Amino acid sequence: MRSDLPGIAARLGLFALACAAGTFALIMVFAQLRFGPATTYNAVFTNVSGLEEGQFVRIGGVEVGKVAHITAHDNDTATVAFTADDSVVMTDGTRALIRYDNLIGDRYLELQEGAGGVHPLKPGDTIPVQRTQPALDLDSLIGGFRPLFKALNPDQVNALSSQLIQVFQNQGATINSFLSQTAQLTSALADRDELIGQVITNLNTVLGSLSAQSGKFDEAVTSLSQLVEGLAARKTDISNSVAHSNAAAASVADLMQRIRPPFANTVTQSDRANGIVVADHDYVDNLFATLPDAYKVLGRQGLYGDFFSFYLCDLVLKVNGKGGQPVYIKVAGQDSGRCTPQ
Repeated sequence: MRSDLPGIAARLGLFALACAAGTFALIMVFAQLRFGPATTYNAVFTNVSGLEEGQFVRIGGVEVGKVAHITAHDNDTATVAFTADDSVVMTDGTRALIRYDNLIGDRYLELQEGAGGVHPLKPGDTIPVQRTQPALDLDSLIGGFRPLFKALNPDQVNALSSQLIQVFQNQGATINSFLSQTAQLTSALADRDELIGQVITNLNTVLGSLSAQSGKFDEAVTSLSQLVEGLAARKTDISNSVAHSNAAAASVADLMQRIRPPFANTVTQSDRANGIVVADHDYVDNLFATLPDAYKVLGRQGLYGDFFSFYLCDLVLKVNGKGGQPVYIKVAGQDSGRCTPQ
């Protein structure tokens, strides 16, 4: 029994080492640790509200560093010290901008190459305030669209707010055509507001004259007059409805024009996929027949949460031996309890 203790200890040590390596890998992923060589630079901003230490530094959406430290000054400016990978080349034309990462207020620091010299910056150099830009004033932006938001549900408000932030940060598709068409139609209706009012007033006068000609016709004319008065009282709502309908039609037409190429490609690919399924329908039928049982097994495995529970019976390491032949090394195992051979 004692002669087996060194082998057991070696296997136990290898198992502990593998567990430690896996734990370290998980810590690296969830803690977002970076071990590559990095260089520290500085940037001066007039407003760093919401930016915090540890938030990402990105170039074109790719993470290249993190915010290291933020220092406030008496002249209403703040210096942000950040790191960047050594592969990133910073020049005299590099600009630093604070961007919104999402609607709950998270920020990140974005680096862009702007107009200026091409002389590379040295470690510790500072990007002046002339080449930095603070984050968008979200309160002012959303407040300006408050009348529009009153007519939308919360999901639509969130979606439109996100799109507006991306547009004003030059990170999304423009909605200038939508706003321009709405403004043009609203202006046209506003210019004719007086004419519409005169027509409705004259119509009331004519209906009043007709009502005096016949007693039987009086009731019908009175009802029609009340209807016209009601429409006149809501002429602003009607004008807005027409404007919104026109804008919606223009947006739908623009959407249909944009989705025509991808939709045509989708139809082509669907036809190709259908041909493949028809050619190998036996395999597809068998797949659909066996999937429910497989999902039931997986569902039982994940019964206690979004994870799978396993009971370790044997741990075997497969390595390449002489001549490329596989060699199996049993690291750990047991043949009792749940692992008793059946």
